[in-house]
Amino acid sequence: MKYVYLISCLVCVFVPFSDGEWMMRNEANFASAFKEREHEMHKVFDSPLIHDLIEKERSYPLTAETLMTEERFAMKVLEDSDTIYSQLEGEVLARCLADIGTYLGNLSDGASYAWQMRTSGGSFGRLATIAYTWRLEYPGIYELCIDTKKKHPEAPFETIYCTEHLPLDDNIFVSKGRCLPASCTDEDLYIIFNTIFAVIGLEFWIGSFYTCIRDVPWEWDAIFVACLLGVFGLIVALGTFYDIAYRRRRLCAASTSIELQTKTPKSEEKNDDVESNEKLDANGGSDVPMKHQSKQQLYMTSEEETELETNQTETKVQTPRPSVGRLETLISSCSAIYTADKILSAKKSASSLACLNGIRVLSMFWIIWGHCNNFIIYQRLDNLKYLVEDVVNRYWFNSTLFASYSVDTFFVLSGLLVTYLTLKELQARNGKMNWPLYYIHRFWRLTPAYMMTIAFFTSLKVHIGTGADKVEIAGYESEPCREYWWTNLLYINNLYPFPGILGGCAGWSWYLANDMQFFIISPLFILLLFHRKTSKVGVVSVWLVCLASCIVTAFLTGYYGVPLGKSITYYNDRLAELEPDGSNSDIIYGKPYCRIQSYMVGMFVGYMLYRHFHMKKINMHWMTCTVSWFFAIGIMYTLLYALHPTGGREEPLPQWFSAVWGGVCRTLWSMGVAWVAFACCTGRGGLINSFLSWSFWTPMARLTYGAYLLHPIIIFGFLRTKKILFHWTYPEMVMFTCGSVVLSYIAALLLSIFIEGPTMGLEKAILRKKK
Repeated sequence: MKYVYLISCLVCVFVPFSDGEWMMRNEANFASAFKEREHEMHKVFDSPLIHDLIEKERSYPLTAETLMTEERFAMKVLEDSDTIYSQLEGEVLARCLADIGTYLGNLSDGASYAWQMRTSGGSFGRLATIAYTWRLEYPGIYELCIDTKKKHPEAPFETIYCTEHLPLDDNIFVSKGRCLPASCTDEDLYIIFNTIFAVIGLEFWIGSFYTCIRDVPWEWDAIFVACLLGVFGLIVALGTFYDIAYRRRRLCAASTSIELQTKTPKSEEKNDDVESNEKLDANGGSDVPMKHQSKQQLYMTSEEETELETNQTETKVQTPRPSVGRLETLISSCSAIYTADKILSAKKSASSLACLNGIRVLSMFWIIWGHCNNFIIYQRLDNLKYLVEDVVNRYWFNSTLFASYSVDTFFVLSGLLVTYLTLKELQARNGKMNWPLYYIHRFWRLTPAYMMTIAFFTSLKVHIGTGADKVEIAGYESEPCREYWWTNLLYINNLYPFPGILGGCAGWSWYLANDMQFFIISPLFILLLFHRKTSKVGVVSVWLVCLASCIVTAFLTGYYGVPLGKSITYYNDRLAELEPDGSNSDIIYGKPYCRIQSYMVGMFVGYMLYRHFHMKKINMHWMTCTVSWFFAIGIMYTLLYALHPTGGREEPLPQWFSAVWGGVCRTLWSMGVAWVAFACCTGRGGLINSFLSWSFWTPMARLTYGAYLLHPIIIFGFLRTKKILFHWTYPEMVMFTCGSVVLSYIAALLLSIFIEGPTMGLEKAILRKKK
């Protein structure tokens, strides 16, 4: 019978209990993450112990007499109750112990409330069946558990839903839902049940621990963040009321008065409009000095720069508006209606850079799709074996496995826009620029929303939703933020602590640190590119930095033996020997000296666009253009799909090839993206440009920054509070991703209205000139 108990306790799935670092570690290589997961599961189910248990399991039919059901467990506990109580004597858990004893006794007697508790718990199946599915968890029915007292007033106690983690070895556990008395703490359950397991002979269950879903107490930091959000909400509410009750009416009356005073005959007005439109068409919508812009418009982030280019035409023909004071500028920016109107406007413009909106938004969709698939392999999935052995090995799934190239697309766009618009402004101002304001605006534009996201991630997310995983893992993930939040504020979280894990606090924020660091050094290259005497030096400098980044990346890839493609076997143990994070250390993916190559490619294309529109138009033979399109599409296709066979190779590819590929792959991808951007901006994109310049992308492009900040929180908020298992199918994943996209952009809109609007309004009010 003892062996039957062993079989029954192992008829389950073995789940590596997350240490909280996998999200940061595996974002760097989605393909490696999926193959690592497959390797972990094979290691468990291909072991001699499991094979032996499965063979012996066949001689024990699944009947009430041979399974360690909850009822039989209760009977065994009651039989040995004297021994159990004697061993627990003196422990400060009398209430919990009494309630558990009452529950087990009533379950044995067939009490209705006890059977509801038992039914709401998870149930194991055969080990052989689980070996074919790799089902990770056996959750019960949360609502059925917590509703016990309501449905059965005679129940002697309130109930709480818990997850029982049963150990197989040091870091592999079995997980199962259980409904238990609410009087028990996690520590009480650990002591009581491990004592019971030892007494009744379930040695393999000794070491089990419990995580129960209960309300998390509000700490001072959570209260502070909630109050801060409330203050911003109040400010926006007051700003919106002012906008509706006073500002819009005053502007409407003033505009009417101005139109009556400056009214011209219709024929004259029509001729002026035609002349204006002809001028715009002749210059591609971008060859007009930017003297009409305010200072704060000169130092924008990528999202703002795209918005500026998209709306330039509209700005030129607007009806004059009455001047407003600093206070009214601030109050207006706090209006939800005012901010939403600016963001959601999708008016068609003559901007030559409108295609960048489509590239930006589609890349964000790709990132969210990749994260949804990558994150779910460590969450509540009931067909993991099908996903990592079947779906992952399909040819077209490589676009998901190598979705990290989408981040290089963002670097290209960022370098392109910073270079192009800064050069354009330098020309309009005869080479003069307020460089302190250049940096101040960038920092102020990004940081408030960024810091509020981290504050929410650290303090408030644990109070939203209900789930056993959320409380435990969220607490672990909050620790780096509590200790190193200041590195995010200074945008050095990809460098300190060194080498560290990817991103440190809020792992996906590594991108923001890199982008800010590249922005800080960008004037060194832009000034060289602007002056005619040094422009060639500037171009050479850009490509030298790009080449140096490729060499450094190739060296680090080779030195640390980083595997290529879907392979998970490192060529040496140098990375595992790093302190203190070992193989979790980020030595390549998030480091600026390895990622600047894409930004440099973007800077070069930005310079070429500036020359095309503001110096000398770049002519290109149609054959050259066609070959460039084939090269760009071909190289990007190759980077996505050439490594498809690496997952099934018994022998890894040569280490030198892995190093070279790792060094140049991101530059090659960036060159492909750069050509698409250049061709579409200069009228060589055809239908592709028409699609990418579609006005539908315009408002979404303005929200991309917020969507990037918030989408991991939304994905994890769903997965870690999900009370049933997720079944991977293409329709399920498409719906999950679409839902994540929609919610991410809605959250980004709220972030813009409540945080970015007031903070940007404050900057405008401070920096605007008096009239």
